[in-house]
Amino acid sequence: MAGARRRRDATPDAGERPLGVYGYFVHEALRRLWVYRRTSMVAVGMIAIALLTLGTFLLISGNLNRAVDRWQGRSQLSVFLDRDATPAQIAGVREFLTREPSLAKFEFVSREAAYEKFKRHFAQLAPVLAELEQNPFPPSFEVQVTSRDAASAPFTTLLARLRVVDGVDDVQLDWEWVARLRRIANVLSIVGLVAGGILAVAAAFTIANVIRLTMFLYREEIDIMRLVGAKETTIRGPFLLEGFFQGMCGGLLAVGMLYGIFRGARALATGPSSALLWDFLFSEFLPWPTSLALVAGGILAGLFGSWISLRESSEESAG
Repeated sequence: MAGARRRRDATPDAGERPLGVYGYFVHEALRRLWVYRRTSMVAVGMIAIALLTLGTFLLISGNLNRAVDRWQGRSQLSVFLDRDATPAQIAGVREFLTREPSLAKFEFVSREAAYEKFKRHFAQLAPVLAELEQNPFPPSFEVQVTSRDAASAPFTTLLARLRVVDGVDDVQLDWEWVARLRRIANVLSIVGLVAGGILAVAAAFTIANVIRLTMFLYREEIDIMRLVGAKETTIRGPFLLEGFFQGMCGGLLAVGMLYGIFRGARALATGPSSALLWDFLFSEFLPWPTSLALVAGGILAGLFGSWISLRESSEESAG
């Protein structure tokens, strides 16, 4: 009773300033988190796992989309020439492309330009190129085509004719694998949202159980506060703020763990093959709006869990 009396005396009365009310909310929420830190850590951990799962999928899919945008550029059809193609052969290929309306938008890429372009797009592999005795890239034409033209039957015949032009070594239609890779990135985003959403709901109910347990342990104090005329907002405020803090801590923990995974993946990218994989999956960390959205998602899950618990408590009290 003495402890309850001290807590009751610390409760702001109706005439106290709003700053004192908010200060009481924060003090009580933090004190209860510390007193019952083990159960609170369970709720924070659940939130962190849910958001870490979602963040991992968003990180990988975001980097895949950026890689697709970077590598696709403006070209969807690559016409690779022989490495030692003569000016006459290059002019013949140029003339063939110019005659065909669906291939008329093109750009010639010399061996030197291809070398510099590869160094810009694959900076992690630049040391490998420096060790080569000669430039390994052939000259090429980058042709912009529409997906409708590329899917037509006459276009297939046109490519067959292009492949036998003197000086042409290979023809690659880029938009097919680019579209396939982008679909994979979109699927990863959807899977991450679904898995993260399910885990976030589970975390919210975990927080609801933690808040419900805390309210049970403080039931005598709550009854005394109601007897002395305390408002329901004064009673419920600390519990609602407790869920807020749990969700915020879970969100910050998830972003911190995700950044640690990102930095660890970069540290492991030592060889050319792993560097290429890193460029695919871990080239950049999540944009700061996405990181803030993850933290905000944790806060919403915490508030939702607290709201569930407080709603059930109100229904029991009314009954």
